Amino acid sequence: MKLLLEKALEHFEAGSARRAAGDFQQARRHFLQAAEFLFQAASKSDGRFREIRLAKAEQLVALARELEAKSASRRPTASKASGAESEPSSFLMRQPAEVGFDDVAGLDEAKEQIRLRVIYPLQYPEKAAHYGIKRGGGLLLYGPPGTGKTMLARAVAGEIDAGFFTAKPSELMSKWVGEAEQNIERLFEEARACERAVIFLDEVEAMIPARRSSGSTVMQRVVPQILAELQGVRSGGGTLLFMGATNEPWAIDSAALRPGRFDAKVYVGLPDLTARRRLLELHLARRPLAADVELDRLAESLDGYSGADVADLCERCAARVFLESLERGIDRDIAQDDVRAAIQSVRPSVSAKDLEKFDRWAEGR
Repeated sequence: MKLLLEKALEHFEAGSARRAAGDFQQARRHFLQAAEFLFQAASKSDGRFREIRLAKAEQLVALARELEAKSASRRPTASKASGAESEPSSFLMRQPAEVGFDDVAGLDEAKEQIRLRVIYPLQYPEKAAHYGIKRGGGLLLYGPPGTGKTMLARAVAGEIDAGFFTAKPSELMSKWVGEAEQNIERLFEEARACERAVIFLDEVEAMIPARRSSGSTVMQRVVPQILAELQGVRSGGGTLLFMGATNEPWAIDSAALRPGRFDAKVYVGLPDLTARRRLLELHLARRPLAADVELDRLAESLDGYSGADVADLCERCAARVFLESLERGIDRDIAQDDVRAAIQSVRPSVSAKDLEKFDRWAEGR
């Protein structure tokens, strides 16, 4: 019995993490696995324990159905080539916007840079034209992992009702001569076909590494292709914003950091007190909290935690009470003791040494 409940909790936590990351298909699979283990546990239980485990399993199945609908709306449509339909590449995903700036805690400097380059010119086109302000361009988000760079990119698309195109370096790259360059060209062409579009590449340093430090012949061809596409981001009648995110800005080819390519470099650092308070609100929403949980004091105690750390903390608090309700058959609210236990198991993932490295890079560029 205990093994079944532990397996259910394991998949519940994994599903929650994938849902927070926007990977609804994987989240759905984990929630269904969790439900299956709970159904098995219920079949071996009696009375109130059986009722509780069945109810929670059914809730997870319902949640999985909701995620299936979201996942279906994200599936790419087939693109056309030479008048015939061809299979879509996995990286050509025009995804619907599901979040906005209100869903992103803090990051005010990054938001203002984005407003200047995209939102304000769209809201005030005549004034932007009068001052020669162009829409779109390239924006590099850099900073330690877990600080919300991916979520911010999705929020941009939501703010301007734009198509959101995202790709992993592994999906774009190919060992075959010319194929990687074609993938990159196609990605930008698909985005430019939209009136408004955001292209987002995470771990962009893997796509544009310093050429002198890369012995790959593929990279010797791909880097110039990426740079050429970046140079033309502002061309055309629509609005195209290219956003790259990196935890290692010093590993990017210096040519990509020149004006006209990545026009702005925005540091996405650890959340301040206000942002941590907002993160707690977002991640604890719709979860039962006891009266002794004070979010203001909790936010103060999480100085040095990244956004991902705060999200993990909230998941652990909920998971602990969830497992207890399955084992004891009693539902209760998340209490301060649960928060203390979670803090003991979730330590800050970003060190002071890591932060100093970003400061040195910013000062030297």
